[in-house]
Amino acid sequence: MKGLAGRHWPVPEWHFARIETEMASPEPKDQMMAVVARMPAEEAPDLGEIDWDAVLAEYRDLEFPKYYLQPFHSVPGGYLSESAALGDRQAMQAIYAEAHPRKCLGIREELAALVPATAREVVDLGGGTGDGGAAVARLRPDARVRAIDASPFMVEVGRRQNGDVPNLEITQGFAEKTGIEDESVDAVTMTLVLHECPDAAKREIGREAVRILRPGGTLVLTDVPNDDLHRYRGFFEPYKEPWLAFDFDRYLLDLGLVDPRPADVAERLWTRVAVKP
Repeated sequence: MKGLAGRHWPVPEWHFARIETEMASPEPKDQMMAVVARMPAEEAPDLGEIDWDAVLAEYRDLEFPKYYLQPFHSVPGGYLSESAALGDRQAMQAIYAEAHPRKCLGIREELAALVPATAREVVDLGGGTGDGGAAVARLRPDARVRAIDASPFMVEVGRRQNGDVPNLEITQGFAEKTGIEDESVDAVTMTLVLHECPDAAKREIGREAVRILRPGGTLVLTDVPNDDLHRYRGFFEPYKEPWLAFDFDRYLLDLGLVDPRPADVAERLWTRVAVKP
C-alpha cells in the first residue's frame, strides 16, 4: 500500500474499529491512563509550523508492508500520522518518567554508551524521531550516525528536533532493506523496534543488521520484556501475542552473532549487546 495517513489519505475505518475494540477490552488500563495523564506535563519540542502537504511531497512514496499499516498505540494512522510523530518524544518521556532521572532521553544516553568508542559508522534501525541516534551522535562526535525510519512524519519531526547534531543523518527507509553496503558499519542499534513487528519481519530486520555489520561489529538490541505490552492495555499493540514467546538470546544466536551479554540500563527494558564474528 502506498500513500500517507492523517489528513493526507483517509485513515481506514478498521483502524477506528480496532481502537474501539482495544478500549472496550475488560483488562485494567491503569498504565495507559498514567501515561496519558503525564504527557501534558512533558515539554514538546518547538518545531514551528509544518506545512505537511509541502513537506511530504519531498519524500518517497514507499510501498509500506501490511504489518506496518496498523493503528499502533491506538493512534489512527499509526506511525504514518502527524500525531504519532509530533507526540513521540512526549509519549516516550511519559512512559519512562520513573525509569531514569532524565526519563527516556536519559535512557537513550545510557544505551548510546554501549556503542563502542571506536565505532565510526553507526546505524539506528527503526530510528523514529531520531532521539536514539542523536544520543549516539552526541556521545560519539567522531562517528557518522544514520537513523533510518519508514515514516516520513517521524523523519521530518526527527530532523527538526535533532537538527543541531551535525554528525546525525535521519533518513527514510526500511529497517529490513536499508540499501547500505555489506559489512560497512561498525555498530547497529535497535531500540523498541522488534515488538512492533511480526516474527517474519523480526528475522528480516535482524538479517539486515548482520549483513551491514563489519566483522567484529556490535549490535545493541533493546526492547520491552515479554509481558510488558499486556500491561498497557488501551494502547493497541498488534503483535503482543507473538512477543510473549520472543527470546532475546536465541534471536541473536540464530543470527550468527556471538557473546550476547545483558546490559542493565533501566527497569522494564531488556538490552543485549552482541558481536558479529
